[in-house]
Amino acid sequence: MRPLISLLLLAAIAAPAHAAVSTAAGKAIYTANCAGCHGAKAQGGVGPSLHEAAGWSYALFRRAMLQDKDDHGAPLKPPMPNWGKVGFKGDHGKPPTDAEIKNLQAYLKTLK
Repeated sequence: MRPLISLLLLAAIAAPAHAAVSTAAGKAIYTANCAGCHGAKAQGGVGPSLHEAAGWSYALFRRAMLQDKDDHGAPLKPPMPNWGKVGFKGDHGKPPTDAEIKNLQAYLKTLK
């Protein structure tokens, strides 16, 4: 039994720590970067509604954020920024992190 306990403890220590998804952080990102075009509740405006995009797989949503492509691989329409090149406000041009993208998508899911 002792080797098993040691193995389990070692696995727990070696496992990567995953930050919890924060809809509050996602709301802050959305408000600062997206609401001006997509509306306060992601209902659409200058840009389309984001309610469908909120339900995309994380991989598709991440691709849209970093590579400027929709769920079918087509380029997103101007004036949509390529966040992978310009970064979110306050990120000094750095591409959004996985945590930021997950937080944003989690917040959008609350608006459905």
